[in-house]
Parts: sequence; structure tokens; C-alpha cells
Amino acid sequence: MSERPEIEIQRQTAFGDDGQLEVTETSVETSLEDFGADVDHRDRDSRLDRPKASEFGVDDRPEVKHSEEGDQSNLFADTAEDQQTLAGDDAADRCLFEE
Repeated sequence: MSERPEIEIQRQTAFGDDGQLEVTETSVETSLEDFGADVDHRDRDSRLDRPKASEFGVDDRPEVKHSEEGDQSNLFADTAEDQQTLAGDDAADRCLFEE
């Protein structure tokens, strides 16, 4: 059981043309555009339709081509598990982008 009182709306107000609050008789709907935000009203395309297999257990979907291009590189060096740095630290834990 809640001890919170029921909140009743007595009157609704809105900002008028002069910037002052005015009591309104009807419900007021606002948008982010009313506050200067850019709102995108374009119809969004749905996600790409992913083909389904023709039957259970048979993967006859068309092959998806992946691009291998990119600017990504390894964060850590590819090393053997027992390889060490000159200082004796584990070489696999050394970040390639440290100064």
C-alpha cells in the first residue's frame, strides 16, 4: 500500500506569444522542435531483409560478402606465450600504441 497522495491536475498552462504562462483549456502537445532541436521526419527504411533457409537443417542462404578493408590494426602484438620484452615483462601484454 502506498502512502502517496493522488495527484490531480488542476489546470494546464502553456507559454504564450509574449513568453508568459497562460492557462489553457485543451491539452498542449510539445515537440523538441519547440525548443530548437533538429528533428528528422524522414521515413526510415527497415533493416535489411535477411534471407531464411528453405528448410530446417539446410543452409542454402546466399553467401554474404564482407569487406576486408579498414583502418583497424592490432592493439597488442601477436607473440608467443613465453615471449618476453627486454625488461622481462610478458610481451603479449605490451600495447603497441604506448609511448
